[in-house]
Amino acid sequence: MLTLAAMHVLADTNDPYYTSVKAGAYDKVKPQGFPCDSVFSQGCQGPHLSKGGLIAVALAITVVGLIILGLTVYYLVLLTRKATT
Repeated sequence: MLTLAAMHVLADTNDPYYTSVKAGAYDKVKPQGFPCDSVFSQGCQGPHLSKGGLIAVALAITVVGLIILGLTVYYLVLLTRKATT
């Protein structure tokens, strides 16, 4: 496959596509603003959770944690009962 690609590069007489790109063509599709990272903090103005959203997330995490904890305790109780019999 590499040999075929090399042969194509050697035999092709056309210029690569990027040599025909007009100056400023990228400006039409260039993203505006700043990225959201530690250097550009002004770019971090995305959607934030409301107070109700935070409560919903906290409640969901608590319920899932309690379910996992309950199943773990139930499993350990079953193991101890099986070991004693």
